[in-house]
Amino acid sequence: MAISKSILGMNARNFLYIRRYNSGEAKWRADDKLVTKQLLIKHHMATPKLISKFIHPDDIKNFNWQLPENGFAIKPARGYGGGGILVIKSWDGEYAETTSGEVYSKKQIQSHIYDIFDGAYSLQYIPDKAFIEGLVNPANIFKKNGIRGVPDIRIIVFRKIPIMAMMRVPTNESHGKANLHLGAIGVGIDIRTGITIHAIYKNKPISLYPDNKKRIAGVKIPKWHEILLLASKVATVSQLGYVGVDIVIDEHEGPQVIEINARPGLNIQNANMVSLRTRMERVEDMHIPTPERGVEIAQSLFSEHYSDRVKTSPKILTVIQPVTIYGNLKNGVDTHKETVHAKLDSGAYRSSIDKKLAKKLSLPVSDKKVFIQSASGTAYRKTVHLTFDLAGKKIKSIATVVDRSHLKFPVIIGRIDLKGFLLKPEYGDFPEEDAEAEKK
Repeated sequence: MAISKSILGMNARNFLYIRRYNSGEAKWRADDKLVTKQLLIKHHMATPKLISKFIHPDDIKNFNWQLPENGFAIKPARGYGGGGILVIKSWDGEYAETTSGEVYSKKQIQSHIYDIFDGAYSLQYIPDKAFIEGLVNPANIFKKNGIRGVPDIRIIVFRKIPIMAMMRVPTNESHGKANLHLGAIGVGIDIRTGITIHAIYKNKPISLYPDNKKRIAGVKIPKWHEILLLASKVATVSQLGYVGVDIVIDEHEGPQVIEINARPGLNIQNANMVSLRTRMERVEDMHIPTPERGVEIAQSLFSEHYSDRVKTSPKILTVIQPVTIYGNLKNGVDTHKETVHAKLDSGAYRSSIDKKLAKKLSLPVSDKKVFIQSASGTAYRKTVHLTFDLAGKKIKSIATVVDRSHLKFPVIIGRIDLKGFLLKPEYGDFPEEDAEAEKK
């Protein structure tokens, strides 16, 4: 198949990719940010916390306004171009200050949500819904580079393969919003390394940020592999073959999905100085079984000429690591999660969790039972579905359930869940425990 060298235009994008790979139902879900958020939560995709939603006008009248003092964001469900988004950085129960320094009273915020209901910010002014989500605390690397507001990273994913990436950086002109049409900067990112390469401002190439004169190229985006994998997983869950996934990096929570777009814009090509069409034609006939394989292919095919000189290595972990375990979903909402210290045990085939912790988090019971041999003897154990974060990687697995109340660590991570990591045989200040292994 011949590979096109031309830049992808809007008509070709719509006819060759959106029309063919994005169903009407999938596009409808992506266009509704509230539906998108609930879908992400359902599938344990990292996203800012959903605090409240307003479906009917009575929801505003009955709301108690007990909101986080350190800020939150109000968004229309079907907003367009960033319109209607109100980002609050402080709240005292009666008055709020936005990230741009404006002060809103509770009555003004209520009025803003009523405007959302009336469709003031939606396409064709169709009546809308609103929701409130947690505020993102941007990663320190952006603050060190003098970036104002919260930059987001747009990943174009085509059939599970991350094709191209761009960071959208707010400016004084864009009033802290990461929207290129309002004056934000588009920064191209090398797919293999996560290093910034080129940038555009008002459709013209630049090399320095206009607000602080700092150099744009050469900044390595943290947690890059995790970002690519998250984008590919979100694309799979959305059932969109061609999609733009927008991700922010929170200093404490890591990469978080804020939006998906079934008709992503094409300026990403200018920021990277590469054609989307050329890249997509290279992979269109490939069968990609998993998001992991999609990321592997992307980082092999789409790298800048210098990327072979950039060192990449697997994550090296000590035997004791913090893990964040996600609780069961109730009514489509991720009710809670808990971070504990776990022992990484390559001698154990499968992960194991203390029965009290599994009950506390309401982990779903699995039909599978496994035969275990340990220092205490042999037995069949019940299992649960386990979703957890380890060193920035989200893992879904089946874990055995056992009473570990007499042991130091409530969780053991077995070798089946340690793929992609290297272990150092160091415990630090933690004592060792008896080993156990599942019989295969």
